[in-house]
Amino acid sequence: MKKFQGALLILCLALSLPAVALTLKDAQAQGLVGEANSGYIAVIRAEEGVDKLVAKVNHARRKKYAEIAKRNNISVEQVAARAAEKLEARLQKGQYYENAQGNWVRK
Repeated sequence: MKKFQGALLILCLALSLPAVALTLKDAQAQGLVGEANSGYIAVIRAEEGVDKLVAKVNHARRKKYAEIAKRNNISVEQVAARAAEKLEARLQKGQYYENAQGNWVRK
């Protein structure tokens, strides 16, 4: 009985541990997200945790773009557009980006 209780306790603890967080690099490598032509990331294939990752990354980007825009006296949209070009250039082979026509393309 004690072995059963111990095993049950271990199982409960294992199930209560948070899942390993999905990183941007992992999501890009798995084809779950892509670099949109807006300078932000977008969901390509929905899976658990992807929406939360997209929201987190895009929030951080919006904040950074706003800082850069203010410092250079330009619009956030201008910063985001330039960032989109740089981010697309940095993608690894097999990762997705949105082209100027709005289509998802694999690099």
